[in-house]
Amino acid sequence: MALAFFDLDNTLVAGDTAQAFSEYIVESDAPTPEDFLQINHAYMDDYDNGTLDLAQYMRYTLAPLTQLSEADVNNLIQRFIEDVVADMTLDKAKALLERHKQEGDEVVIISATGTHLVAPIAKYLGVEHALGVDIEYRDGIITGEIVGTPTFREGKVTRAIQWANEHGYEMKETYFYSDSHNDLPLLENALYPIAVDPDPILTETAKQKGWEIISLR
Repeated sequence: MALAFFDLDNTLVAGDTAQAFSEYIVESDAPTPEDFLQINHAYMDDYDNGTLDLAQYMRYTLAPLTQLSEADVNNLIQRFIEDVVADMTLDKAKALLERHKQEGDEVVIISATGTHLVAPIAKYLGVEHALGVDIEYRDGIITGEIVGTPTFREGKVTRAIQWANEHGYEMKETYFYSDSHNDLPLLENALYPIAVDPDPILTETAKQKGWEIISLR
């Protein structure tokens, strides 16, 4: 049995769920500043360039949710999955997840998106185990702060190893699927690194290292 780790955004789904959720929030009744999406896009540019300040980004994008109850946030996310994520989901990705399950592999989604989104989206995709950026709740309300080691860059390696140890697995026979050069640390630690519809930097790195390159689009 192998461990099969999957990135979420632009890997298992067509697009970035965090950005799509920000757009969904703007369309909802949650109060947001007029330039909310413009600043969100600037943060996404930072992510693509490898210069994102994750804590700052999370604090900004979570701000509208800090004014909602946990139940209201969860309801908003479920509507978002039904209205948006369902259309972002890729048939080839679902087939790949199912293939790993049929082969007896343990499937884990590990994403730099917040756990409040990653966990329910993973459930929608039929994946039991999900790791995301853990966020702080105080009296049932999101504060906007990060808790623990974020699943971002080198943090994905730390959290993946931690998860494997806690569940009795060794990080020997591991797959990792990702589209982003931000995930190079975990790709380099996987026995089977697989670039999925990769960005230009990851494409070049994968070619140089002889990694498999696939498309799920």
